[in-house]
Amino acid sequence: MMINKIPAMLLIIFILGLSILLTSCFIPFRGFSEEGNAATATSETPVKAPDFTMLDLDNKKISLSDFKGKVVVINFWATWCPPCRAELPDFVEVSNSYKDSNVQFIGISDDDISALKKFAIDYGIEYPTLVDGSVDRIMPEWDISAIPTTFILNKDGEIMFKNIGMMAKDKLINAIELSL
Repeated sequence: MMINKIPAMLLIIFILGLSILLTSCFIPFRGFSEEGNAATATSETPVKAPDFTMLDLDNKKISLSDFKGKVVVINFWATWCPPCRAELPDFVEVSNSYKDSNVQFIGISDDDISALKKFAIDYGIEYPTLVDGSVDRIMPEWDISAIPTTFILNKDGEIMFKNIGMMAKDKLINAIELSL
């Protein structure tokens, strides 16, 4: 009888772990930590983000260094990912609200380019969507183990935030404001 309970307990642990991974879980990354809905500064030194170059949906080369001097929000996502689809309307709305400021959003996916083009139109994504592996392949270098994963870089190109899972709109705005 005890033998039958072990697989059930393992299944429960697996499902619990998977649910934590797929829901919004804010993980501070060098420089800031979270308290409730607000992020606060810590004493850790931020790390410079590695530069990369990829093709956008119009086959134009875009590099991270093109946005030097701006706060950059990098969102790793995929068209088939339910949490990615759920957070995208907030990312589009927040991106549009910062359109005339010094904040740049970038989406990165390794999906098929035709699927990405259709998705960008359907969701109203106006910020650059880059195809990982089109020039550089950065997901392994940026240690992307789950999507969506969002990084926010300050104007010096330092990683101020890392969020694995869905990122709530209020946390996204708060992280951007603290990185300005």
